[in-house]
Formats: sequence, structure tokens, C-alpha cells
Amino acid sequence: MVPPLANDLPDFERPPVAETVLSVQFQRLENFRAAHFGLYWNRIRSTYPATEERLALEPVFERFAEPVRRKLEVQFPILEKPPLPRVWYVHDTKNELLQLQSDRFIRNWRKTGDGDSYPRYEAVRQRFDQDFQDFQAFLAEEDIGTVAVNQCEVTYVNHIVAGEGWSSHGELDRVFTMWSSPSGDFPGVAEDASVHARFPIRSVEGEPIGRLHVGIQAAIRESDGTPMFVVNLTARGMLGQSTEFFDLGRESIVRSFVTLTTPEMHNIWKRRR
Repeated sequence: MVPPLANDLPDFERPPVAETVLSVQFQRLENFRAAHFGLYWNRIRSTYPATEERLALEPVFERFAEPVRRKLEVQFPILEKPPLPRVWYVHDTKNELLQLQSDRFIRNWRKTGDGDSYPRYEAVRQRFDQDFQDFQAFLAEEDIGTVAVNQCEVTYVNHIVAGEGWSSHGELDRVFTMWSSPSGDFPGVAEDASVHARFPIRSVEGEPIGRLHVGIQAAIRESDGTPMFVVNLTARGMLGQSTEFFDLGRESIVRSFVTLTTPEMHNIWKRRR
């Protein structure tokens, strides 16, 4: 059962979002060839005029049942053709891109300058849906195959930069609710810290259908050496037959981000609800 769309999510006037990613993973398209990257580019080149090549991402699944233990066998796969890459199609504004490989379709929005403002999830989702539908039309026209989605991902990358509410990496408790600085002399104030945690995402019926992966890393902004925390939240799972998981994953990310950060930071980001 697909949960109803939440309309009471926390909202900020100045969210610290630096990047959002919507991604679908699907069964590998056996008829997809290297030439199809170029054919697809011809279709979108007026909007995405630049390309870059990357290594293909490995398939990843959120599994909950204990896998059956089997005898370990060493296998050496024989490749009849070289592996296909992952291709980036970069928007002419530089802050949007599509990523394509034979078993993934990904859309990114990324902040590339101080003047860039987060276009909000609803707009990002709408653009993804349009591009994904057009990609599926391309597959049909070229007789490549049909998409069978098996995992969805929503990722928010937040850059929480020092200067408002905190000044050094040792002040984690000013930014994050899960950290309490020691009161004694030992071990003293932390220089920095990193956090990696994962949490189940459940359906309306209470069944686990995905996970929220949270990563918090102390970093230094390259442009001016200012301390910052990079907060990466990725919701991955499967609900329904296609991209139904997106809204639930986004809700999990937004509500968790509010829980993990302090009310003082919410005021700085101008929380509206």
C-alpha cells in the first residue's frame, strides 16, 4: 500500500541543501549498447550540451531477509564485450545533470554558486518524471527494451557552514541533537567527528521496504577554508512498481534531518513549519 503524500513536512526558507539526487535502478537493459548513449544525447543535446564519462555504479539493494548461506565458489566471469560506462549529460546551467547507464537513470540538482537557490523537491521530482518518461519513450522507439525498476534512491546533501550558530568543528552540540560534549577535562572538546548510521523505512503496514542512510562528516570548504559539516541523507528502497518510493523517501529524509539538527539551527535556516 502506498502511503498518502505528506503535506505537513517541516519547511525552511533557507535550507542548507547543496545537492539533491533522484535515482532509479532497474534490471539491466540487455540490448543497450554504447551507441545508444550518443543517440540519447542527440535527443537532449539542446538542453544538456556537455557530456562526461564515469565508471558504472554497481547494483545495490536494501535487503532484510537473512541470505541463504551457500558454498563459496570462485568464478571468473568471461566478458563477451567491454563493460559500458556511466555517462553524465550536463545542463547548460551546470547545476543540473542526468546520469545514464544500462541499469540506472539519475537526475541531480547541485548548487554551483552562492546565488543558486534550491528549486524544492516538487520541482525536482516533476523534472525527473518528465525526463524519465522521455527516456522510456526513447527505449521504445529504438526497440531497446522496457524498464523494470527494482530500487529507488533519494539523496539530499547539506552543507552546514560555520559562521551562523557555530564556529568550529568542536561545537557539534550546537548543530546536532545526537551529540553531547563531555563536561569534564577528559577527553575534552572534540576536534571533529563523523557519523554513519542507518535506519529502516517502513510501509503503512509496518514492513521494512527501505533504509535511510545518514552520514555526517566534518570538512573544510575549499573556496575559503571555512569549517563545515557535510550531511548526506540517502533513502533507498522499493515501493509499488516504479518511483512510488520517492515521496516516502523524501519524507523520511526531511523529518529525520529536523530531528537530527538543533532548534537553534532551525531558526537560522528560518523554519516555516
